[in-house]
Amino acid sequence: MAEINNTRERLLKATAATIDKGGEGAVRIRDLTKSCNITAPSIYHFFGSREGLIDAAQAYRFSRGQLQLGDAFASAIHQCKNKTQFVELAHRFLATMFSPDRRAVRNTRLNVLGNAVNRPDLSKELARVQEESNVVVGEALRYAQSKGWVRDDFNCEMFAAWLVGMVNSRRLIEMNGNHPLGDEWDVIAKRSICMTIGIPEPARKKSKPTKKRK
Repeated sequence: MAEINNTRERLLKATAATIDKGGEGAVRIRDLTKSCNITAPSIYHFFGSREGLIDAAQAYRFSRGQLQLGDAFASAIHQCKNKTQFVELAHRFLATMFSPDRRAVRNTRLNVLGNAVNRPDLSKELARVQEESNVVVGEALRYAQSKGWVRDDFNCEMFAAWLVGMVNSRRLIEMNGNHPLGDEWDVIAKRSICMTIGIPEPARKKSKPTKKRK
């Protein structure tokens, strides 16, 4: 079973990398069989068709970043001993999620969402992987609710889905590179998130002093 899962994972990663570089049109079964050292029937066994492989790879591109963060958050939250530590953890993850360094990740997600608009099969695949991510983050937040660290009057899975939407929407101010007022957008977004779950918002960044002209 581990070998089967490993083969499927290698195919997804290789196909996702191909799409990252050249788009869906660059996906060729012959090239994938060589790079993954498999036979063509393996691809059809796992995904049914080239289109099925592409849909699965697009879903992988959409979910890989948030699943990594979600798993890390879920693991770290159980190390917190009190609300103060949880708040510090939440603030660190918020800083990471909205970081300009993750602009490429946000761009990939929107690229995949755009591809899914008129493709029902891809939309279903995205719904499936998003639900998986919602469960990971939702269970972690439910643990925080049980400890009294966050409010208990919201659905954790739906908050997780809303949070992804909030993060993705930062792309609206990144279309032409880093926005000069990007930090102000982050303040508004983080405040909304923290108010929703009932924790203090992060302290504002101190503005750099302007140099006096000579």
